[in-house]
Amino acid sequence: MNKVLAAGTITIPMNAPSGTVVSTVAPDSFLMNCSFLNTSPFNTSATVYIQLTVTAALAPGFADVYKTAIDGLGVRFVFNAPTCNASNLSLSNSLLRIPCALSGPLAGPNIVTNVTVTTIFVAYGAVKGGASSLSSIPVLSEAYETSDNVGKIWNQSPIYTGSATGTLNTATCSVQTQDIAVYLPTPAVRAFAAGVGAVAGRTAFHLDFTCTTGAQVSIVITDVVTPSNRSNLLTLSPESSVKGIGVQVLKGDGTPVVFGPDAVGVGVVNQWLIGSSPNGVLTLPLSAQYIRTGTVTPGSVKAMATFTMSYN
Repeated sequence: MNKVLAAGTITIPMNAPSGTVVSTVAPDSFLMNCSFLNTSPFNTSATVYIQLTVTAALAPGFADVYKTAIDGLGVRFVFNAPTCNASNLSLSNSLLRIPCALSGPLAGPNIVTNVTVTTIFVAYGAVKGGASSLSSIPVLSEAYETSDNVGKIWNQSPIYTGSATGTLNTATCSVQTQDIAVYLPTPAVRAFAAGVGAVAGRTAFHLDFTCTTGAQVSIVITDVVTPSNRSNLLTLSPESSVKGIGVQVLKGDGTPVVFGPDAVGVGVVNQWLIGSSPNGVLTLPLSAQYIRTGTVTPGSVKAMATFTMSYN
């Protein structure tokens, strides 16, 4: 009980349609402990009702998504309790009652029931562009009622206190072109005669985005074959047959890109700032080239990279 939700980074696509799930937090567990007292009534079985409530307003158009303090961002709570035969139950219209049939000896040990709650963030409207922090969610309250004491409600401490930690990465740009293929020319081996470090075949390409104003845009490029690569040389894919040749990606000023993780937020390793998002098209010029890394044996070359945008 009394948990603070650790939401991590919530990435919200630009112009996300209402109902888009933008983040699912790993399930949190809580325990219900019950025992049968050796007092009247002398019951050894009963049904316990786990009563879960939220007092926050519903997001428009939804019965199970509740508003947060961030306009356009709502939250859904989904519960699982296998021993109660409860599977993926959403808290709808502010109340969920989960019946749980229990049995045990009088004055016996506690019967422990494990319940998990999964917190799902849902976009229900326009969320302001740029990054911001998540500091609160609706309070998730819990109480119990038993079939042998109907009407008596045992209120518990809240599961979630209403406090939260997290960061929103709200996109102000959308990608215009997906899956860009960059075809490098076929140089002769003699093009690399200058030795290790010799380059050839530089080929320009660009990434295009449609943006709205309101954020500083940053990017990090990740090596697909070796995501942990933090050098400026892409790992060749297994089907490549060339030896002694690597591939580099270059920024618009000709500086080799140093690769980083597929991650969002402030201070991502080897991320760099593109600039302010315009109201319209943002073009990021890049290029790719061969670079000699050792003794050259002719063959095919293929390397792959992804990019991740952050908005602050």
